[in-house]
Amino acid sequence: MRALIYRLMSAGAAGAMIITATATAQTTYAPPQSAYAQVAEAAQQRKKNNNSAGTNSCLTFSKAVRLAALTDPAISTRQARLSQAEADVQEAKSLFRPQISAFARTGVGDVGLIDSAIQNQAGLSVSQRILDFGDAKLAKRAARYSVDASEYDIQQAELAAGVDASAAMLDMLQAQEAMAFTGDRRQYFQDQLDAVEALLEGGGATVSERAEVAAQLASAQTFFLDLQSQFEQAETRLTIDIDQTPVICTAPILEAEFKTLGDELGSIDVAVNKAVYQAPELRALSARADSLDAQSKREKRARLPVISVVGSAAYSSIGSSDNFGIQERVGLDVSVPIFSGKALGARSKRARGRQAEARSELAERKRQLEEDVRIAYRRIASLEAQLITGQNFEDRSRELFEFAEFEYNAGTRTLPDLVEIRLEYEQAGLSKLRLKYQLLREKLRLYSLTGTLS
Repeated sequence: MRALIYRLMSAGAAGAMIITATATAQTTYAPPQSAYAQVAEAAQQRKKNNNSAGTNSCLTFSKAVRLAALTDPAISTRQARLSQAEADVQEAKSLFRPQISAFARTGVGDVGLIDSAIQNQAGLSVSQRILDFGDAKLAKRAARYSVDASEYDIQQAELAAGVDASAAMLDMLQAQEAMAFTGDRRQYFQDQLDAVEALLEGGGATVSERAEVAAQLASAQTFFLDLQSQFEQAETRLTIDIDQTPVICTAPILEAEFKTLGDELGSIDVAVNKAVYQAPELRALSARADSLDAQSKREKRARLPVISVVGSAAYSSIGSSDNFGIQERVGLDVSVPIFSGKALGARSKRARGRQAEARSELAERKRQLEEDVRIAYRRIASLEAQLITGQNFEDRSRELFEFAEFEYNAGTRTLPDLVEIRLEYEQAGLSKLRLKYQLLREKLRLYSLTGTLS
C-alpha cells in the first residue's frame, strides 16, 4: 500500500486527486455518486432540519417525556388499576352506610307456644352498622393507600416511558455526530480508488493494489452504513415512543437541558435523599406496604363483634290462612364469629406475611436504589474527568494532524504518514464522542433513579 501511494504521488494529475482528498476532515459529508448517495442525502436533510429548529419546535427531553407518557400502553394499564383501587375505596366507604335490601322467605318454625306453621314473607330490610371496632376505618385506609400506590405506579410508568424516549434521542444524536465526524472518509478512499484505476489503465498499479484500496473503501462504507442503521433504529424507537416523526433539538440545546436537571441534585447526598423520599417507585412500594399493614390490622379484628341497627317490614302470612298482614321489627344485630374452621386465623396469617414481604421489598429496593444513585453519581464524576482527558487528546491529535499536513505540503512528510495520523485523529474524536454520550446516558440513569426527569 505504501509503495502504491508513492507511485500515486508521482503520477501527476492522479496524485493531485489524492492530495486534495487528504485535506482536513470536515464535519459534513459530500456524497459520492453511488448507491449510498440517497442515504447520505437523507441524513444531511435530517441534520439540516435539526440545526434549523428552535427550542419551540424541536424535540427536547422534557417534551419527549410528556409525549411518551401520552402514548405508552403501560400507563393505560396502570390507570385501569387506579380505577380498580378507587372502586375499592367506594366499597370500603359503603360499610358504614345504610344497607337496604328486599327479601322473600318461606320456612317452618315456631309461631307461638304450642304450634308450628309455614310462614311466608316478602318485604324490605334496612341495616346500619354502628360499631365495628375500626373494621370499616381500616378498610378505607387500606383502599386509600392502594390508590396512592396506583398513582405512584403511573408516575413510574411515565418516567420509564420518558427514559426510553430520551435514550433513543441520545442514540440518534450519537450516530448523527459520528456520521458527521467521519463523513469524508468514504470520499477520501473513493478518490484514491479512482486514481488507482487511472494508474491501472496505464500499467502504473496492480490489480491487487486496486483490490486493497477497494477494501478500504468497502470498510468505510460499511462503517457509515452501520452508523446509519443505528440512527434509523433509534429514530424508529423514538417515533413509536412519541407517536410522531421526531425532529430533535441540536446537541448543545439538549446538553444545556441536562445541565439544568443536574443542578437540581447538587450533591450526592441530595441525590440520595431525592431518590429515597421522592422516587415514584419507592413511594409506590411504601404506599402498598401501608395498605397491607392496614389489611393485616383489619384481619386481627375479624373476631370482634359487629353491631348494627336492623329494621324490617314484611307482608306475611302463616299456614294456609288467608290472614295476611304487615310485620315490622326494629332491633340490634350483634355478629361475632365463633368457629370458622381456622379460616380467620389463616387469613390473618396471610395478611401478616404479605405485609412483612412488602416491608422487606421496600427496604431491599431502597437499599439498592441508594447504592445505584451513589454509583451513578461517582460514575458521572469519573466520566467528566475522562471526557476532559479525551478532549485534550483530540486537541493534540488535531494539532498533530495539522502539523503533519503542513509538513506534507512542504515535502518533509510522506502521504502514508499523513493518512495514518489522520486516522488516529479520527479515532481520538470518536473516542471522545463515545465518552460524551456515556456521560449523558449515565446522567439520564441518575435522573431516572431520582425521579428528576419530567
